[in-house]
Amino acid sequence: MLILAVSAALVAGSGLLVAARLAEGGVTQWLVATYVIAFAEIVVVSLLLSLPDALTRWNLLAAVAGVFCLVLAVVRRVPVPPLAAAARAFVDALRDPVVAALVVIVLGVVGYSLALGLFTPPNTQDELEYHLARAAFWRQEHAVGFIHGAQDVRLGGFPPNGEIAMAFTMVESGTGRYAPLVQLLAALATAVAVCGIARRIGLRPRDALVAGLLFVTLPIVALQAGTGLNDVILASFAAAAAFFLLRATSANLALAAVSTGLLVGAKLTGLIALPGLALVALSTRRRRPVLALTVLAVAAAIGAYWHWVNLFHAGDPSGGIAGEHPKSDPARVLARLVRLPLAAIELPGAIGLDRLLYVAAATLLVVVAVVGAGSRRQRVTRAAVASGATLVPLALVPFGHLLLRGSQKVFYELGRSDVGYLDAHRSATKASPIFSWYGPLGVLLTLAAIVVVVRAVRRGRLPPAAAVLSVAPVLWIALIGLAVPYSEWNGRYAMAGFALGAATWPVVLRARPLAFAAVAVAALTTVLSFVHLHDKPSGLRLIESTSERSVWSLPDWAVQATDHPNQRALYRFVERNVPSRTRLALQPVRFPEKRNVGGVLPPFVFFGPHLSRTIVLADSVRVAGQERADWGILRDLGGRRCVPGWDLVFRYDVWIVLRREPDTRCPP
Repeated sequence: MLILAVSAALVAGSGLLVAARLAEGGVTQWLVATYVIAFAEIVVVSLLLSLPDALTRWNLLAAVAGVFCLVLAVVRRVPVPPLAAAARAFVDALRDPVVAALVVIVLGVVGYSLALGLFTPPNTQDELEYHLARAAFWRQEHAVGFIHGAQDVRLGGFPPNGEIAMAFTMVESGTGRYAPLVQLLAALATAVAVCGIARRIGLRPRDALVAGLLFVTLPIVALQAGTGLNDVILASFAAAAAFFLLRATSANLALAAVSTGLLVGAKLTGLIALPGLALVALSTRRRRPVLALTVLAVAAAIGAYWHWVNLFHAGDPSGGIAGEHPKSDPARVLARLVRLPLAAIELPGAIGLDRLLYVAAATLLVVVAVVGAGSRRQRVTRAAVASGATLVPLALVPFGHLLLRGSQKVFYELGRSDVGYLDAHRSATKASPIFSWYGPLGVLLTLAAIVVVVRAVRRGRLPPAAAVLSVAPVLWIALIGLAVPYSEWNGRYAMAGFALGAATWPVVLRARPLAFAAVAVAALTTVLSFVHLHDKPSGLRLIESTSERSVWSLPDWAVQATDHPNQRALYRFVERNVPSRTRLALQPVRFPEKRNVGGVLPPFVFFGPHLSRTIVLADSVRVAGQERADWGILRDLGGRRCVPGWDLVFRYDVWIVLRREPDTRCPP
């Protein structure tokens, strides 16, 4: 932990020094620039150390220390941003009860996400199978690159920037515990960038602060902040790039280029952000828009370095991911464009009688309005608006179901029921870091902001860029529908669009009753999402009776088996019986092939809580022996009772656990 803290401080110091030279006196730009520069340093240093397979703790520490000393020598005069003025503005904003309440909610989100990330094991399928797994493999092999024996294209094909930062925490700490801090930091950086975007389109400091705070309360953002996923990381780079593009200076253009490069190198769906960023650049009416677009294009090409690596290594820029799905016909694309917005209509965590909490919140707002200042008519109006806006989310889900049935009927009449019933049984209340969307506020404020902001732009009260930002969530959803095959977790890919759109939401909330209603809905959605989090339920009972067991009372193996319930006994045996320091051969996952009889073994589970096991991928006993493994967990479809040179110590379903024993002989 100490080495990680020192390394992170050195990286942050380098970022602060460089950012201070580019911050133009603004605290927001100083913070966002520091985040982008520091992240870029981690990526570049890790890749350079990977060339000679030298990505080790002391080499990495020496490298970041060297960068810090170099920056310290070059950057001699460091202007200090007006921190005191920013602090005073923040304290003044806290006098507003709306801002104060949102700060409390966000502190709760950060605190609980921190607890989940640090003190409970990761358990979402994507984390265990490839996000954290590839970072752990890189730490083990001392290099960012393709993993020997891997048959899962996700371990090698996906752009790696987000996982490189997670690997940084693993290399320097020797454990996977701190990897979720990357996403949590990204969520805070995105919030700051959203504040900056709001200021650059002319909103007041208080409104800008509301925009950034509201973004963190969105369900998918709050639930992902304590995980080893990478969607918040992607959103942070998109928000940073848009923030820098909104002010036409050379320094900002350079920082926008770095942000765009990191964006494209972080996730395959980062390419979806490029049209939106191009529109933001054009909407600023800069004198040389062609220059800005050219810089973004060059930055994207450089940031797509992993696509070039894939092209050279596998002959496919996507590393084999693009071939996973068949090409879509126009009807299927249209079905996605219809289904995705309807999937956004949700009420995460509001199961059963717990929905009555929205009624309780509306009642409380009525009481507050009635006892407040003003004439009787004003108080009644405030009470009606605030309570009505708080109750609207309860009507959203039935309305969404009605729209869904209507769309299904249309596709059925057109003879395409195969696409019309896409994800027909989707839950509107399931709370999950990969399944959820952006809650009722995300839908309602986006729709309202488009109307209000476009009208304000037409009247000259807001710059044209504000209109582009307000429609960003819709643009991202449309691009996802056009470019990405449908799956139940596609909503997270629109996070960058909602980050940009959130910068315009305070325009809708200038009416105080609506602002109080938004706070109430944000608080309820956040609390209910965490209480009934599918992957890590709190076990807390509110109104609805629930049999969910608390994540805090379960052993690690039970938590990690959440998405692999048929392997609980196997996880338990490994945790209790396989030594922490051993060389373990593991059956590789075949992806995108579907021939994984008995399911898949997510690699990250078997590294152990302190990454103390050495994992080698082997699809047979022979390969396990060649890899000099001491233990093996392999698929055995033949039901054999003896393996020469190995003791068969455990069998579960199609899985066998073997311990190397050279003297073992099988009877003829």
